[in-house]
Amino acid sequence: MNDKQEWFKSRVEQVSPEIMSEVQMSAGIIARIDKILNEKNMTQRDLAKKLGKNEAVVSRWITGLPNFTFRTLSEISTALGEPLIKLAE
Repeated sequence: MNDKQEWFKSRVEQVSPEIMSEVQMSAGIIARIDKILNEKNMTQRDLAKKLGKNEAVVSRWITGLPNFTFRTLSEISTALGEPLIKLAE
């Protein structure tokens, strides 16, 4: 392993389990949004229009690690016509 990989690995090991879980959940939701967009042949622009949002906002969601609210997740789910999160019964 090179120095950069060692440095990165040591930093990741210092991240709390709670933060790691949050990052994993955000990444999973982003992947789900991207998958649905691809399945429906939609673009980020299409989603932005359906949500009445600026395309840059949707782009930041897809390329970053957003802190989604339940309201935003509900709005996205409704706009896509697909659930982003499935809760256990």
